[in-house]
Amino acid sequence: MAPSHRQGGDRLSALPDTALERVLSHLESDEAVRTSGLARRWRRVHEGVPVVHLVDTKTGERNRGFGELKVCYDHQVTSAIMGKGSGTPIRVLRLDAFYPPYDLLDQWIVTAVNSGVEDLDVELRYRESGLGGRLCPFTPDLYGRKNSADFDKSDRNRYTHTQRHIFGCPTLRRLRLVGWRLDMPENLAMTMASLETLCLARIMDPRGELQRLIWSCPRLASLTLEQCPSIIEITVASPCLRSFAMICCHHATGVDLQTTCLESLHYKGGLPPRGSSFITVANYDGVKAVRIEICEKLSSKAPDDIAPVTTLIRSCKKNLKYLHLSLRPSMAYYSSLFTSLLRSLDSLTHLSLQGCLPTEDAVRSVSALLVDAKNLKVLSLFPLGPEPPKNKSMRMYRDQDDDKSDSDSEPEEGPAVSDGVQYRMPKTLWKVQVRCLAYKMRRINIGNYKGRPLEKMLARFLLSRAAALEEFSVTLAAEVHPQKDEITKDKINSART
Repeated sequence: MAPSHRQGGDRLSALPDTALERVLSHLESDEAVRTSGLARRWRRVHEGVPVVHLVDTKTGERNRGFGELKVCYDHQVTSAIMGKGSGTPIRVLRLDAFYPPYDLLDQWIVTAVNSGVEDLDVELRYRESGLGGRLCPFTPDLYGRKNSADFDKSDRNRYTHTQRHIFGCPTLRRLRLVGWRLDMPENLAMTMASLETLCLARIMDPRGELQRLIWSCPRLASLTLEQCPSIIEITVASPCLRSFAMICCHHATGVDLQTTCLESLHYKGGLPPRGSSFITVANYDGVKAVRIEICEKLSSKAPDDIAPVTTLIRSCKKNLKYLHLSLRPSMAYYSSLFTSLLRSLDSLTHLSLQGCLPTEDAVRSVSALLVDAKNLKVLSLFPLGPEPPKNKSMRMYRDQDDDKSDSDSEPEEGPAVSDGVQYRMPKTLWKVQVRCLAYKMRRINIGNYKGRPLEKMLARFLLSRAAALEEFSVTLAAEVHPQKDEITKDKINSART
């Protein structure tokens, strides 16, 4: 070690400018600028960082005047752009803006495009909270009312039109737009030849231009469409497409992915129409990861209603390694259908489940799923809060594959209590033999853990059966951090038993 280092010398400041600029590029721009006050060495380093990344902290309340000074976000962005060195291009422009003036927004984007921007990420937020609500009819608002799957008529003229220079930018490789009204040039001759990643969320498309935008991206490798109500049918012809995600586009009826390279598929929404081929892929055999999140409850659905989902997963079975299921009302609802599905997925090594655990039947359903996941090596669980039962003296529901009577649920230990309902450890659960837990399972991850009785029941069952386990990790929900030591001790005791 050099003498100056032994005496407390500053190793970080000794790095070359290119290395320091790389470090600062991971900070928001205002934080990067503040490093100029550290020492003379840092005074001008931030000017060479080719990134402008700023988040507007204003909210609707600040404009109503409660004695709080407004943050001059517009000035921050302009200063960050104009403060770059003469030889420093803007390669990354990431803005999270609250109702910015259109003329300034236009200037920021045009400057970045002319500078050769490669990553453009602009999220717009608006004054009224209604403009930021979820476009999902299955997600109730704070008053229990269902949301709309489309923009309100009163809001449709308030979204900012997209800056047209974006669509002719030859250097752009990644584009993310949130909260815009799509407005493309009618005579667009240039294609977005370099664009590889496209993410569009809460995009208003009154003229149906989104399909034309996708057609103009011949090298598109990753496409994410989220809460875009104008999508009905869509075709993606890029031969490079490897990842596709459609999230809460509830008016969509058909997706045609004309690619042989697709590896990752993510769908979140309601159940597709019965008997439909909702998402078609030119080469299902290349798909390695599938993520399915069903927004609506399956309680009143017949097996034929679930068939489009299971058919899609089964079509990808040849090389499918990762499967995520998010089901309602419970984590493994309709487990009888999904159990037969998992039996056919020989390549599946990673299973992820998300949902509620309202009764011990839901815990048994998870164990039933695992019985036929014969080659599973990694299991991830994300329990959500139990939905309140209609009658707390009775079970909320019984899973489709569970025809056992209450007499089969003899207690292994004292009853656990959750939300006023007593739960006894089912004797039948401990009789379940799961081969993948005994021989294959290497890692188990539980997220959003709150230490509820049924979560403990499931965790104890997994620990008692996982003979080949190498890692068991638990991520606590934020609100249970004060109970961290107690929950950790409980997990250690469970592992020992």
